[in-house]
Amino acid sequence: MTIRTRLTLRFTGLVSAILALTFASIYGFCWYYISSDFYHRLDRKASTYGELLLRQKMEPRLLRRVSQLRKDQLPDQKITVYNVRDVPVFMTNDDLRLGMPARELQAIRKQGKRDFRWQRYYVSGIRYQVPDGDFVVLASARNVYGDRFLRTMLWTFGGLFLAIVGIVAFAGRLYAGDALEPMQQIEEQLTDIFPRTMHERLRISREDDEISRLSATINRLLDRIEESFRLQRMFVANVSHELKNPLTQISSQLEVSLLNRREPEAYQRTIRSVLEDVGHLSALTLELLKLSQVNDADPARLLTDTMRLDEVVWDVRDHVNNLNPAYRVTVDLGELPDDFDRLTVAGSTTLIRTALINLTENACKFASDGQAALRVEFEGDWVCVSVSNQGQPIPADDLPYIFQPFYRANPTADVRGYGIGLPLVEQIVRLHQGRLFVRSADGEPTVFRIELPRQPDL
Repeated sequence: MTIRTRLTLRFTGLVSAILALTFASIYGFCWYYISSDFYHRLDRKASTYGELLLRQKMEPRLLRRVSQLRKDQLPDQKITVYNVRDVPVFMTNDDLRLGMPARELQAIRKQGKRDFRWQRYYVSGIRYQVPDGDFVVLASARNVYGDRFLRTMLWTFGGLFLAIVGIVAFAGRLYAGDALEPMQQIEEQLTDIFPRTMHERLRISREDDEISRLSATINRLLDRIEESFRLQRMFVANVSHELKNPLTQISSQLEVSLLNRREPEAYQRTIRSVLEDVGHLSALTLELLKLSQVNDADPARLLTDTMRLDEVVWDVRDHVNNLNPAYRVTVDLGELPDDFDRLTVAGSTTLIRTALINLTENACKFASDGQAALRVEFEGDWVCVSVSNQGQPIPADDLPYIFQPFYRANPTADVRGYGIGLPLVEQIVRLHQGRLFVRSADGEPTVFRIELPRQPDL
């Protein structure tokens, strides 16, 4: 069931309930007033005949004659008087037979006075206790005009109810369609956007309503989706390129080796070259695996360590110095707090160590002198580590893209690497709810700065 149909049904149901309650109240009030008025008229007739016949001892024949001469007779009016044995001792309109059961007469004797309906007649009964005995006087008649009015009112209200409900349902469907028209337009625009024209966006009205805010939210979502698709295409293209080169080299070397018989030394050189290419493939696969694990990591499950960041920095220095004899890393602890525990941060020691190793190794690799400097600083609730080097700066046009997987700036094109280190560092810092900054300009050192909160909100 569509939203338009549900809104129409709910609106129609609400209006129908209110209308039915209103009509029922009016009908009930009219029925009560008409019935009460008619019973009151019957009560007066029963009292009049009872007083004249039983208390004033008027002759029954004379009373019957007077009854015939009166002009205020009700339709099918009948007056009946019953004695203590429930036998009629007086009645008017002899041609009309009520067939009143004894239980009704006993109920009147017990209650003293009673108004009720019998078949098509309104009946009012009064008990009279006089010296001559115990009597019951019944006045009955048909409320022709009142019943006709109530029937007419019932049919009128029924017709009005159906007509109004039909109008409300039609109007409700129109209003619901008008209210949901922007949603339908959004659906049509989204259908056209995917997958042909992902650069297009929803139109946002100038009115600051729920639809315009929803459109703005969807546009932001489309921006992220488009960026994700772009990164995915770039990622697949770069991975394919990185895998294609070593695989092509391996295939070419093996094919050349199989063309002719060669000396054992030639085969050994080929095998060593193939192993070197396999090693590059293995290193690339390992870097991709690390990046994937960090992207899919659950912070509450992964960030369970407590570490002194200055101790991690010393381990990083020793590790990078051992990677290459040409690398030299220095450490500057700056102004440390009196309480060294304030250098403690929560997170994953392995991941933080990996991020700092990547930054420090890159700094040494791209430095003009193979040197990198690590500096630890303390700023309130943040512990900061800066990695700097002296060398060719990162071009300003490349700075916004250096944290994208496989992106290689022009100055680094001739240096062996996979373009995964910096994206991995960014993901690790983001996982720790930290901040990563980079500053690079001509005549100044290139600085990567990591700021980590002492207690991240997990």
